[in-house]
Amino acid sequence: MGNNIKSLLITIISTLLIVACTDSYMGIEQVKTSSVKPEKITINEVISKSGALEIHFTLPKGNPDISQVVASYISKQGEKMEFKVSRYSSSILVEGFIGTDEITVELACIDNSGNKSEITEVKAAPLISPVELALRTMKVEAAFGGVKVEWKNSHANPFVIHVLTADTLQKGVVSLNEDLKQVIYSSDSVNTFAYIRPYSAIKQEFGFYVTDKWKNRTDTLISSLTPYKEELIDYNLVEAISFFNPTYYAGSRDYDTYAINPATGIQNDGNCHTSNYGPQKMFNGVITANDYYSYKFVKNLNDPDKSKQELEQNVYATFDLHLEARLSRVKIYPRTVISYTYNRSSVKRFRIWGTNDDNTDRWAKFPETWTLIGEYVGKEPVDRDNLTAEEIEYFNYNQEYTISEDNVNPDASPTATFRYMRLQLMESYNPLNAYYTINEFEMFGDIQQYF
Repeated sequence: MGNNIKSLLITIISTLLIVACTDSYMGIEQVKTSSVKPEKITINEVISKSGALEIHFTLPKGNPDISQVVASYISKQGEKMEFKVSRYSSSILVEGFIGTDEITVELACIDNSGNKSEITEVKAAPLISPVELALRTMKVEAAFGGVKVEWKNSHANPFVIHVLTADTLQKGVVSLNEDLKQVIYSSDSVNTFAYIRPYSAIKQEFGFYVTDKWKNRTDTLISSLTPYKEELIDYNLVEAISFFNPTYYAGSRDYDTYAINPATGIQNDGNCHTSNYGPQKMFNGVITANDYYSYKFVKNLNDPDKSKQELEQNVYATFDLHLEARLSRVKIYPRTVISYTYNRSSVKRFRIWGTNDDNTDRWAKFPETWTLIGEYVGKEPVDRDNLTAEEIEYFNYNQEYTISEDNVNPDASPTATFRYMRLQLMESYNPLNAYYTINEFEMFGDIQQYF
């Protein structure tokens, strides 16, 4: 046994000595380098784009060592801007231009040894940049409590709109300074408007300029405007009233038995889970509770054939504001549990009806003696199953409806003033859900008088 072990060791040592004496190298292979520059690239086509040039090229033939193509230019701020693509690309997008003057772009290819070809120059004029287009198309107008700003961003380019407001440095000397709380970020081709609030209802100057990630900055648009008067309607003044017979029962109720007032033919207000979930809970200043909870009436509820049961989507709630106002906007705060976000009993479509003391038939005739103030539809996320943090934040805390602009009903009169309000809940995010929920219904407007 001992002799066998000795023989094995002698064999292993001999093998190692033989390998060590050969010319083979088992380490890292040395990379070969060259000092020969690659040939210049060939330009095939230049396509002018908004604030950019799309340059199509062909690499030198017969050179497999080329690794990348580099394009560069000097910006108006004096900085060198550089863009790179791999050898597998046939075009390069050079961005960050402002103005429509002819621009010189330098292109070169680089090989694996770091050798750079001679420069190929491209001279072309880009189209008007996204920031310039935004300023050129910008529209600023007075709005309730501030101003409304609109612009174009056809290709969804990212940029920032800066807001300047008047600042009195000393008596008789006014300057415009940036309001850092009012920065507007745009990267969307559809949502190209914003409201700047709150500002007093006095004539004042506002300024706007646009910047992008390339450090480009436009001129400043200055507008002199008087915002419309707007106040937050005090929820303590709003009173739920019972002229349309609201009920309180912890469960669904039959439409034919409970929904319609036999004397007037008007649909009653909704059936709430209990008095603790009644209409008044919409106006208590709490935005993160589990408050208003009202069942939809069910047609054929008592029919043993469940397939014949049908949810009536319309549910009403009626209030006395104890003031007369022209509404400017409203905000809905839903239940903040994630299962209610763009889902379940959260309100998606609703109407606001209004009337005042001059309407002596207001409790006996509806809707013919009432005014439809507006009808509104909630937004849909891109994908309900994969909500973004921004979509969740909007739905729970920023779900706002502008009374005039967001109204979808051509028969409505959004500028009408009223004292009494009837909410008509028309659709939940899940229409098959048997009830509606709202935490808070917040209102803003121009208050005419108090009662």
